Amino acid sequence: MTTSPRISVTMPCFNAGDHLETALTSVLSQLGPGDEVVVQDACSTDGSAAVFARVGEGDPRLSVVSERDDGQSDALNRALGRATGEFVLWLNADDIVVDGGIDAVRAAIDADPSVDLVVGAHQMLRENGDVIDVYPGRAVSVDAILRRGCTAFSGSILMRTALLREVGGFDDALNTVMDLELQLRLARHSPRQVVVDHPVGALRFHDSSKSATLWPQFVRESHRVRMAHSDTLAARVRTVGLTGLHIAYAVTFRIQLTDTYRRLRRIVRRESR
Repeated sequence: MTTSPRISVTMPCFNAGDHLETALTSVLSQLGPGDEVVVQDACSTDGSAAVFARVGEGDPRLSVVSERDDGQSDALNRALGRATGEFVLWLNADDIVVDGGIDAVRAAIDADPSVDLVVGAHQMLRENGDVIDVYPGRAVSVDAILRRGCTAFSGSILMRTALLREVGGFDDALNTVMDLELQLRLARHSPRQVVVDHPVGALRFHDSSKSATLWPQFVRESHRVRMAHSDTLAARVRTVGLTGLHIAYAVTFRIQLTDTYRRLRRIVRRESR
């Protein structure tokens, strides 16, 4: 018999509010006895400590450190330093792991123990948890990221811990697109990877999320990161074009969350197949 590798779910947290307990229980309900949730909390003031105590009562799989940090990337690196599992899944404290998500990535590892990355599909949620849409995962590659952006939501990518540490963890200089930059560095290491159809993580959009409040910074940081990884004129031209699309996307994002837009998008996708 073989034993599945242990999984560490790293969770940076700061005043996640009503979403924190949902995020924690979505993970803990699916993890095995040898897995763990490694929370790095930036001294939240919204009652998060009580949530940690209530959810983690009698459950040694939940490990929480509350201390000041220098932002989300720093918190992720601190959590990575504490992780003991052979694989890491990064989940933000206002997002969730979809039912069956852990089983899906674990099955992929069991099928190929040499895999470095497991990339799953992901959902986008409204604040109340309703599913807006489902997006397939794509293999991590420099070309795909430069052409289209992140290959998948960060909460849908299981990474081998040793590889994540080898590439240097998360870029502390970034506040919004540390996922994009990390995926580019991972891709340049030619990881052994597998893509699974099942949604793994779900990204929750709400008015206080970074994607809602910091979109100008998203655009600036993502442009800078992609330009740094564009080593040809053609790649740089594509990056400029993609930045223009990102601006248009950010400006119209709330329209794209409407039911009418989602229905039209599904029709277009069906017709293009």
